[in-house]
Amino acid sequence: MFNPIVFDQKACNACNVCVDVCTMDILAPNPEKGKPPVVLYPDECEYDGSCWTHCPSRDKGAIDIVMPLSMRASILRGAKEGQK
Repeated sequence: MFNPIVFDQKACNACNVCVDVCTMDILAPNPEKGKPPVVLYPDECEYDGSCWTHCPSRDKGAIDIVMPLSMRASILRGAKEGQK
């Protein structure tokens, strides 16, 4: 299963801001206190970046959004076409 949201356990302070702002409600607080949120519904991620944008520890690498290969390829193809 593809996981669209990856947390760095050392950098994430488990504040759960990402859980609160997720537009698709794919994240849930971790039942273990002090651990990063749990991605419950990875297939429903819209990749809008609200979780990453609002994360107070994103500069420390606490959260990262991993785009599926099919989305990465289309983004790169569009960038190359625009350079011509």
